[in-house]
Amino acid sequence: MFAAEPLCAGGRGLILIGWDTLRADHISALGYKRKTTPSLDAFAAGSVVFTKAISPSSWTLPAFMSVFTSLYPSEHGLTNKYRSPSAGGAELEPARLSTRATTMAQVFKANGYRTAAFTGGAGVGGEFGFNRGFDIYADGRTFAGFESAFPMALAWLRANRGSNFFVFIHGYDTHPFRDLKADGNYRFITPEEAAKVPELRKRHEKMRLEQLDGKKPDHTRDDIKLWTDVYDEKILRADALLGNFLAELFAPGGAGNEAVIIILSDHGEELFDHGGVDHGMTLYDEVIRVPLFIRVPGGRASTVTAQVGTLDLLPTVIDLLGLKPPAGLKKRLRGTSLAPQLAGGSMPLDAFSETDYLFHFSKKSLRKEAGLKLINDGFSQKNELYDTAADPSEKADLSERSAANAYLLEMELFNLQDGLTRMP
Repeated sequence: MFAAEPLCAGGRGLILIGWDTLRADHISALGYKRKTTPSLDAFAAGSVVFTKAISPSSWTLPAFMSVFTSLYPSEHGLTNKYRSPSAGGAELEPARLSTRATTMAQVFKANGYRTAAFTGGAGVGGEFGFNRGFDIYADGRTFAGFESAFPMALAWLRANRGSNFFVFIHGYDTHPFRDLKADGNYRFITPEEAAKVPELRKRHEKMRLEQLDGKKPDHTRDDIKLWTDVYDEKILRADALLGNFLAELFAPGGAGNEAVIIILSDHGEELFDHGGVDHGMTLYDEVIRVPLFIRVPGGRASTVTAQVGTLDLLPTVIDLLGLKPPAGLKKRLRGTSLAPQLAGGSMPLDAFSETDYLFHFSKKSLRKEAGLKLINDGFSQKNELYDTAADPSEKADLSERSAANAYLLEMELFNLQDGLTRMP
């Protein structure tokens, strides 16, 4: 499918596609056994593929705000949708980004770019501060998917062809709160499983509530297969929408030929890997290791196996597009520009992640670039230690067997945490 008319002819900018709730290890371009992402695979063939990108959180609001600000969640303050009451107050107040923080859209706007966002709302709702710096911020449909975001983005790009632009496109297509359309046109779901699809959301919510109460939900091998098959089916359908969008984007004269394009996710999804479902409640790799693909016009395709973070994107796009940041901003950014890696350099980075999901969990992790990873529970003070290079599924807790390593990483984690300053 191709656009009826060219998109942005000669425009220079960034198209940032946020595919919510997408695990890195369920993408065929990253080695998954099923062909879940043929369109994304084709895009990857002309991009720089980061195989080990880590998110600073395991759920939408803090993770995407870190992408937009290059600050850790405990610094930008969006660790929950609500915050403690102000002095004298008795009730929680809606959370909102500090006015002292600068977002990616504000940097683009200050450099004369036209800016627009087409999102699924909810965790990226404009009311949290995501709308700052955008001329247009569409978030009216809660948990909307690419079926609405992509057409709106294409229409906006056509209307603004010839301009410098920044577009953020976001969809919840693979989120558990999005029901899979029970139309029978399944690639990965068996006939026996098809009858269970309409009730899956209800069962999922029951298990999620059990986990919020501190319980591990009962499940069977059949449940693991069903949840996985439905998840993969959602990925495949979202990928088809991506393919149609990219076909129009790369048509002759299209905006894709002149723009830096980044495709990433904010977090993954647990599929009983550690006994539960959903996300936000843990910091295992199934929820913090995410896809990251960067395509630069005229750039070379390559694969980067060194560890990086989605926190690194703001300084990266500043460098790639030659943007002039506000005075002092670069010194405040926690991320590191990936521009050298896009040019073939190597610069592996450690990754810090955290979650304070719904005030029920308090977990922080430090994932060293060589693969050793510590997870600390802020409530119980229990540590877990994994060698993700040798044990990518994080099944063998080494915290007792390698107590010295656990202690050293814990000290490093606490020192890093002590150095974070929350924006007022």
